[in-house]
Amino acid sequence: MHVSFIATASTLALALSASLPAHAQAAPTELYIDVATHTMPGMPGMGAMGRLAGAMGGQRPAYGMTRHPGMPGRYMDVALHNRNAPGQSATQAVPKGLQLGTRIELLPRERSQGETGGSHDASGSLGLADGGSYRIRYFWGCGEQVRGRQPVEYSMTIRDGKPVQGGRAMAPRPVPEQAPDVGPQHVLWPNPGARRAVSDKASLVGSHQLEGDGLPGAMQFALGQADDFLPRLELDSSGSPGEGMTLEWTPVDGARGYFIHAMASQGDTIVMWSSSEDGYAGPELMDYLPESLLAQWTGKRTVLGADARSCRIPTEAFAGVDAAPMVQMIAYGSQRSIAEPRPADAGRDWSPAWTVRVRSKSTAMLVPGMAGATRDAAKPAARESARGLLRGLLGN
Repeated sequence: MHVSFIATASTLALALSASLPAHAQAAPTELYIDVATHTMPGMPGMGAMGRLAGAMGGQRPAYGMTRHPGMPGRYMDVALHNRNAPGQSATQAVPKGLQLGTRIELLPRERSQGETGGSHDASGSLGLADGGSYRIRYFWGCGEQVRGRQPVEYSMTIRDGKPVQGGRAMAPRPVPEQAPDVGPQHVLWPNPGARRAVSDKASLVGSHQLEGDGLPGAMQFALGQADDFLPRLELDSSGSPGEGMTLEWTPVDGARGYFIHAMASQGDTIVMWSSSEDGYAGPELMDYLPESLLAQWTGKRTVLGADARSCRIPTEAFAGVDAAPMVQMIAYGSQRSIAEPRPADAGRDWSPAWTVRVRSKSTAMLVPGMAGATRDAAKPAARESARGLLRGLLGN
């Protein structure tokens, strides 16, 4: 299993992605809660092993891990922007089911000397040789055979660690950037003081309340089952790259649609495929989507509907590749906006003093060499493969 290839997929996703500016924010106090569930089918018990790996590596929960989860488990990011007291710490009372105690502390981010602030220009290493030229071959759609006009091909050269595309490169889908542009004005969880990761059985359901300098006195809200962590996305595969692969999954309660992206190498060629039925859709869709855009793309079959249960990767897509593709899949959950209730005696110029946005997703990744192991996860060979991958991720 080549860990560098996983890093390549993640950084290449950034290199090929495009986003729009964050939407305007009006309320004096805004709270953002993102939750994600991540699994790597075929790796039994990795929730506990992942926490052990983090402890062994000296790593603690960090803000931003919901966007691109690593080890299997549940993740939560909380960001508060209080314009009345920007950057001032706050306390959020949380329900018992979250298993993080009775409250969490929202604190400013401590930026390390080498931190880049989450740059999306792919200036870091892609895991590809600098100065090297690569050809991108892209396929799309579920089925036994590829449609006409496939694959689309273009070239990419790595210069000073940055990708330079040549030819008629595919344009990424315009996915609006909804995450807050975190800066000194925000306080966050997780933060340097957070020593506990989110449990695999954690739940957001219940009452939440924020307290702190400059916060509205009654910033209290309740979250229900529809706002909670999505269940695990149980993805399985059969077949082979040379003969075509069939992907199957159990329905995720609360999912509003699905999207799959796969990637493999063939010498100096990178082969990509997605489940989109209406042309190119890349790794930029492996993230939260606005509900309006999700509805639009489901209608156009860019995104698989909530009733989808399987997808066949055409034989031509990965025939002749050096290794099985890495497959990533996402189940899109709900997005909910909550605002301060309007008082009965409010005037015409009244506006809410606070808003809360909650969104969820569930993702899965089939690692090359482990696809198809889901049903046999309890077998010794599968367990040993999981341990080997864990050692690789830890660099041991």
